[in-house]
Amino acid sequence: MAFPPGKIPMDILRTIVFEHLGVQNPRLLLAPGIGEDAAIIKMNGKVIVVTTDPITGSLESIGWLSVHINANDIATCGAIPLWYLTTILLPEKTKIDHRKILDQITSQIDAASKELNITVAGGHTEITPGISRPIVVGFMVGETEIDNYVTSKGAKPGDQIIITKSVGLEGTSILAEEMEIILKGHLEDSVILQAKKFIEQISVVKDAHIAMSVGGVNAMHDPTEGGVFLGLHEIADASHIGLQIEEALIPITSETEAICEFFEIDPFQLISSGCLIISASPEKTPMIVEQLESENIAAHIIGEFVGDPQIRKILTKDKKYRDLPRPTSDHLWRALEQVFKK
Repeated sequence: MAFPPGKIPMDILRTIVFEHLGVQNPRLLLAPGIGEDAAIIKMNGKVIVVTTDPITGSLESIGWLSVHINANDIATCGAIPLWYLTTILLPEKTKIDHRKILDQITSQIDAASKELNITVAGGHTEITPGISRPIVVGFMVGETEIDNYVTSKGAKPGDQIIITKSVGLEGTSILAEEMEIILKGHLEDSVILQAKKFIEQISVVKDAHIAMSVGGVNAMHDPTEGGVFLGLHEIADASHIGLQIEEALIPITSETEAICEFFEIDPFQLISSGCLIISASPEKTPMIVEQLESENIAAHIIGEFVGDPQIRKILTKDKKYRDLPRPTSDHLWRALEQVFKK
């Protein structure tokens, strides 16, 4: 059986991956689960939060993305990212000098780590036969107080759903960077340039910190592969609840719309790092939105979680309720495959 590019299907995670987890340990407060992107471990009165993620769909900004994507997973648990380790795999056969590639990747890692006050604590680098482009696998460690973390499974019926910034930021920036030559014949240069700059908004560390400081946050999630639609499903799956959202309330930039229209892909199913999903009590939601916007972070209430896990609905722009699509593969891969097949 062959799977599509991207995340392993949920049923395979349950029946294969999650059945092989070594020995149990009571200090593991959050074990692997659907919708959970980090583990939480009790450590001397505090908790450490650990996560790992590869960067495979980007080349130009691979080191920068690796730090920020892994830091985001720590921040969505309410923790502070502190320590980063990485495995850098470089293709054996390449037209680009290995020294130049390595300098580019590590310089980006250094810059992103300094921006977030993170220490690069170690890693591994090698020339790897059998791959065609660089792959960077990041590992991040953070910490917080034992009573001050959240997980994806903490969302509650009645919680309002807040989204920060805009959907598809990471996917848009990757396509603008990697497919610039193709896009130039169809979109204005200003559109492509602005879309490439979206990478500067990839971090949700500040977004998460502000939300946690206000209080009332029951769950947060960074919608990576599968975009905001899969991110919402993952919170609902983990929390065993349902949801209702309105399409017209979901924030999306004109640049993302233009690039997605060109590649005939759905921006709501496009990798969306930089956009944070927050599940918060309705009493605190207005204050969270107000505080985020006071720090120049756009925030939008797009719906709410409901008790029935069978309800996963979106009110479309034509005012019809439809089932919320569950992505099987990120639409970034659909766009890239269109190009690679030509």
